[in-house]
Amino acid sequence: MQAKREYLCPITEPKPNETPIYRHPMAKDGFLPPLDNRKVNMQQQLLIQFEKFSDKKTLGTFNEETQQYDHITYKEMQEIATSLGSSLCQQDSIKEVKDQQNNVIKPVGIYLSNRREWTLIDIACILYGFTSCPFYDTLGVDSITYSMNITQVSVCFVQPSTIGFLAKSNLPYLKTIVTIGAQDPNILNTLAEQKKEVITWEDYLKRSNGKIQPYPNLEPQHPLTLVFTSGTTGEPKAAIQSHLNFTSMIALFEHQDKFALTQDDVYLSYLPLPHTFERVVHLAALSGGAELNYYSGNIQNIAKDIQRCKPTYFCGVPRIFNRFYEGIQAQLNSLPPEIQQKFELALAAKIKYFRATGKTTHDQLDEAFVKTRAILGGRQRIMITGAAPISPKILEYLKMTFCCQIIEGYGQTETTAASFLTDFNDPVCGHIGGPTISQEFKLVSVPEMDYLTDQVVDGQKKIRGEVCLRGPSVIKSYFNNVQSTKETIDEEGWVHTGDIGEIVDGALKLIDRKKNLFKLSQGEYVSPEKIENCYLRVKGISEIVVFGDSLSNYCVGVIVPEQTFLKQWATELNIQGDHQQLCQDKTMRAHVLKLVNEQGKQDNLNGFEQIKNVYLEPRPFIQVGILTETMKMQRHKARQNYQDIIKFLYQEI
Repeated sequence: MQAKREYLCPITEPKPNETPIYRHPMAKDGFLPPLDNRKVNMQQQLLIQFEKFSDKKTLGTFNEETQQYDHITYKEMQEIATSLGSSLCQQDSIKEVKDQQNNVIKPVGIYLSNRREWTLIDIACILYGFTSCPFYDTLGVDSITYSMNITQVSVCFVQPSTIGFLAKSNLPYLKTIVTIGAQDPNILNTLAEQKKEVITWEDYLKRSNGKIQPYPNLEPQHPLTLVFTSGTTGEPKAAIQSHLNFTSMIALFEHQDKFALTQDDVYLSYLPLPHTFERVVHLAALSGGAELNYYSGNIQNIAKDIQRCKPTYFCGVPRIFNRFYEGIQAQLNSLPPEIQQKFELALAAKIKYFRATGKTTHDQLDEAFVKTRAILGGRQRIMITGAAPISPKILEYLKMTFCCQIIEGYGQTETTAASFLTDFNDPVCGHIGGPTISQEFKLVSVPEMDYLTDQVVDGQKKIRGEVCLRGPSVIKSYFNNVQSTKETIDEEGWVHTGDIGEIVDGALKLIDRKKNLFKLSQGEYVSPEKIENCYLRVKGISEIVVFGDSLSNYCVGVIVPEQTFLKQWATELNIQGDHQQLCQDKTMRAHVLKLVNEQGKQDNLNGFEQIKNVYLEPRPFIQVGILTETMKMQRHKARQNYQDIIKFLYQEI
């Protein structure tokens, strides 16, 4: 059965080497604003919702003593944020900063993990027109220093795990550090010697002396936040996301009830808040009156956090969903054969039902999935995956075993998170659906890669090209970076994503990446993403990065195998050892190489695209430190990290 064909609505005729401009069918006559026309910015959006849900509880922090979440009400949230914002207004060191494009910001630094104070600071900035500048560890020391200095951050909120960085960095503009939690006296002494003001969270809230400042009038284009993205190369770029960008995204949840977060929902915040994906859903939860709870701070304990929270609405990245899949597989493999067979029969029957109807629940068949559904607490009604591609097979498997819809999204920092979403009840996995109600897109031919918007391949018409996006949720520029702005955003406001898409049966499918090509010695251009996406279809391959250069005529790869499958292969090959030893075993490496090359043949990879040698990495790439905050591969870091291994792989062949 084919996917629903309600994703794309052309609103123009095609131009040479371009497709028509497409929009969501609901937005064919214009992008949809918030339902309430008073919500001209996020300040008004939140103030209206604070009044509506004043007594509703939210911002829950787990109390180990009571084994319950401690909450505050929406009214209390507004009161604290207002007091904090009034204190910020009295911070003389916060100056208006202009960049080369005449963008004006009043920067406030946030260097915290997901916690109640993070949200309160963010709301205070939104209410009073400050521009939040969130930082996170995976940016790296040099990038954080660069980002703080280029924005001239003078006040920054920190916790024990982040204050040490400020003490050892050259941050001439930083004047005031607001601390949350107990701090190391030695670090405090160092900061005092540097003439930095250090003040506790509690004392900073009192700085306003009860003098509540009025909320300013803010324009829709007022900068709400700067999002620093390490990207895949070079210095970090600071995307200027405006109030309009966010109200346009919140409107998505208002106009499409299926996605809406309501006062009946419970949401667990664990994805990094500097990540736009989490930020948008976070603010959508508060706009809808949902109960928002925070995780414990250790991603290794996410399973325990989920059981405590029992979320109804869950967002994740493919790595998290892959862990769920591996966990279910491991539990299933430990059961007696007759129970495994019963489970597999129920799964096969439900997949058949799903592909025919698009429904993820079944009155009788779901009895086989009570325990798998309980992994997420048993209350989940909708899940969203984004930030990176997910295996269609794993996505379908989890829809069946979790008994709920899992929506796949695609977007970038520059588009304020979601640009494309799949629909409820779409029985086809492996595509990203269509544009949201606040963006439009077109495909532009990339002749150097032989991706054209109107071509015939093997007798079939293909519509392929670079994905370009435009709309009210798309940024206008990067802060203080004219060159990157020109390279990414053209004069008509189109963001050139660098992703290659193909329109297949009325939905968009991502098939390649434009910006990461490398040339082999024989002159052939190679797209590593194409090879990686192919090899990721192999059962047991969790992550992969492919390398090549102009001095060699073939590629090599680094693969992170799934532990469950690695043990299974070891048994089949009669290999002994722990996880790390198995990864180093030459026979195991040869076996994995054979598996991925077989998949490459099935997918018609050219011979020069197939990797000729492989290194098995025992650690996930996030631990290696080669992924961005949105779980995208930083290829320059990957090449630096594995340079000795790459050299070895080529020499070994």
